[in-house]
Amino acid sequence: MNSEIQKINALGQSIWLDSISRGMINSGKLSSMISEGISGITSNPAIFQKALSSENTYDKDIKSLTNLDGNAKNIFQNLSIKDISDACELLRPIHNNTQGKDGFVSIEIDPKFANDTEKSISEGIYLHKSINQPNVMIKVPGTKNGMPVIEHLISLGINVNVTLLFSRSMYRKAAKAYINGLNKLSPDQMKKVNSVASFFISRIDTSADKVIDKKSQGKVAISNAILAYQDYKNIFSRESFGQLEKEGANKQRLLWASTSVKNPNYQKLLYVSELTGPETVNTVPENVYEEITSNNVQYKDLLNSDTKYHEGIIKNVLSDDELENITDELLSDGIRLFEEAFDGLLNEIKNKITHHS
Repeated sequence: MNSEIQKINALGQSIWLDSISRGMINSGKLSSMISEGISGITSNPAIFQKALSSENTYDKDIKSLTNLDGNAKNIFQNLSIKDISDACELLRPIHNNTQGKDGFVSIEIDPKFANDTEKSISEGIYLHKSINQPNVMIKVPGTKNGMPVIEHLISLGINVNVTLLFSRSMYRKAAKAYINGLNKLSPDQMKKVNSVASFFISRIDTSADKVIDKKSQGKVAISNAILAYQDYKNIFSRESFGQLEKEGANKQRLLWASTSVKNPNYQKLLYVSELTGPETVNTVPENVYEEITSNNVQYKDLLNSDTKYHEGIIKNVLSDDELENITDELLSDGIRLFEEAFDGLLNEIKNKITHHS
């Protein structure tokens, strides 16, 4: 176990890896990262696009799948289901040792369904059944139309990772959808279902920094996240969530996503060291993982955050409307970027099919 990850774990946070590829699984690299302290994995279309374009480990399967079915999306689902299933197996010991509270692997539904509730539900059920692992999480975008998807999947006992959350209001809606889903389950079923709410960090600063003064730059995203953590504490407090928790329900942990800095002037671990605390997850790309494991960093405990201070940071530089415009735009951009990555990976498969034929 890496001592830096141990320091983070001691403050109550799990470190997940925001990356997956067949090469990483086959070479044993993923296993060694798990032994160093990685306790979950997140994936998205951009991650799979990168894996498909940079590795030839998929070529053999693409060739044999092409003979069975030439449809690029079906081929991609076959490839990704195998990778996610293999990663679930590697993380099963952690899942078992934490009584099903950690050790998850996330796979995203087709981003083109982000605003289609029915298709999202169908695809979520299909992926869950196909992977058939207790520690798989289905990623659902935190859009208005995504909220009934979250509630429905949770009510079926399917683990959900709510992705692309930028605003506190959408985060609160995602938490409510999770709780509504739990309320449709028996205590026995409730114990087995889990969820995380993926709250995006660095992209907030990238947008906010363009419109605020220089001395306030690099602060809005952290303050926004810390205030979302206060929302989390209120929603899942003993007063609000105590009865469900008594029946065996799990809290929906906040997961910090997009935690690599985009501004080269910021400390490389800014979005890790400032956001460590109980009942949270930070999913990090490989470069951030390398930074964590090779540096000695002082981590701040979220529990000691001064809410008034962080409210002031945002209010001093952005009106509520300005912040809402930024978060709305980031959600639309996030869906568009995942759609483009999904198209890109399908084209990558089509090119490989042509190459093999």
